[in-house]
Amino acid sequence: MTQLSRQKISEKLQLMDKYIFYLEQLKTEIKDEKQFSNDFHLFGLAERYLQLSTQVIIDILNLIIIEEGMEKPENNQEIISVLFNNNIISENLASRLDGMVGFRNILVHEYGKIDKKRIYQYLIEKAGDFQIFKKEILKWLE
Repeated sequence: MTQLSRQKISEKLQLMDKYIFYLEQLKTEIKDEKQFSNDFHLFGLAERYLQLSTQVIIDILNLIIIEEGMEKPENNQEIISVLFNNNIISENLASRLDGMVGFRNILVHEYGKIDKKRIYQYLIEKAGDFQIFKKEILKWLE
């Protein structure tokens, strides 16, 4: 992998760190799901930072595929399979990312159908998946 690609990945991981920090701050402001659903500020911020964090993952995975000369995937879901099949990410992470990428697609393309309960669930239960991703990518880069 070129130094430039490593630098791009590092910059994207720094962005993700910032978004994760914002998500963690949001979690401290939320008392319960009802408050979250009724406060458009909390809901909107959570939605946006979850989307951005997931986009960082997609960007990094695409960068690795290009840099390593792997088969070009048809869509974002296939990106995960390509990296798993090439031993870049673990099976555990691949299954976690599959759900996240699908969720991101809903946020971006089906925004009129966004379920506040699902946003809350991702914020509370899935935000740690971003750290798992970061650890695996950093380990692979070594």
